[in-house]
Amino acid sequence: MKVDKAINVFLYVMGMAFNLSLMVVLGFLVYFAFDWGFNQGSEFAEYMVYVGPDLEIEFVIEEDTSAAIVAQRLEELGIIQNRWLFQFELFIRGNIREYLAGTYTLNLNMTNADIHRTLLAQPMQQAPDLSITVREGWTIRDMAEYFERREFFTAEEFIYVAENGHFPFIFLRDVPNRPNRLEGYLFPDTYRIPVNPRPEDIIIRMLNRFDAIFTESFHGRAEELGLSIDDVVIMASIIERETRLESERPLVSQVIHSRLEQNMLLQMCSTVKYVMDDPPIRLLYVHLEIDSPYNTYRHLGLPIGPISNPSAAAIQAALWPAETDYLFFVLRDEITGSHFFSRTYEEHSAAQARYAQQASS
Repeated sequence: MKVDKAINVFLYVMGMAFNLSLMVVLGFLVYFAFDWGFNQGSEFAEYMVYVGPDLEIEFVIEEDTSAAIVAQRLEELGIIQNRWLFQFELFIRGNIREYLAGTYTLNLNMTNADIHRTLLAQPMQQAPDLSITVREGWTIRDMAEYFERREFFTAEEFIYVAENGHFPFIFLRDVPNRPNRLEGYLFPDTYRIPVNPRPEDIIIRMLNRFDAIFTESFHGRAEELGLSIDDVVIMASIIERETRLESERPLVSQVIHSRLEQNMLLQMCSTVKYVMDDPPIRLLYVHLEIDSPYNTYRHLGLPIGPISNPSAAAIQAALWPAETDYLFFVLRDEITGSHFFSRTYEEHSAAQARYAQQASS
């Protein structure tokens, strides 16, 4: 009898433990199912990395960023080991769905509990409240000078951080070590930024926006064409600087693709101007002899890096060129910025002569 009673008590306890465990697991699954549906389409948490002697990291959270997205970014940065365990711990501690937007200081030696407490506290800096507009086709130097005019920091400070900062985005992993490494990836748009911003505050927002703009369809199309993300961005940066007309972007793209396929020099004036301190409106023949890996009059293939920070439209044009057989183009009208596109060198020479005559009259 005593044995039977002990067995019954044991089975009862085990049953209670099983039911409790099942409830926790089911609650956990329901939480994540709801959290996943709730956060589809929401932007990633923005973050910045600033590692000092004590391994401090500054982590930025934008408005309406969910706990799931925050955990994902923390895992990507290596601050936590497992986002699912992190979220489970958060769930059993009280399930806070949203964090206050702002900047938080974390440390690589923190436990998950320490991070929870820090992120649930008042941020040391409130959400952004300044607006900036970065123009399509600007270079890093253009941006730096704009930020200096806004009196945020010096142009050289911005350029230094862009060149030497650590920004752990997946799409930057395959970018070769070259000058102006972030050129092409600082997406032009209007942004909200903190008062008294640092270069990191702005750079991280632009990189996040590029990450959102370069969608899965863009990735798929690049793979279909046999192009890397960097190839696409370089092409798009040239398209952005070669024409300001929306209708001409796919045509310029097609010329670039066709010349690459036929192993022809790209001969794009914009790539030469990129390496000049004060480029003229029209290049002279002597300029075409500049010794630079960006000079597509001297070097086959794409230049070693982007020459501007292109718009989404330019990126799309690079991925979906027009279906024509043009190989040349020359400016037709300086006021409208339109070009004349040609299939043969003879047509191109005639178009050049017409433009020269028009310019001299």
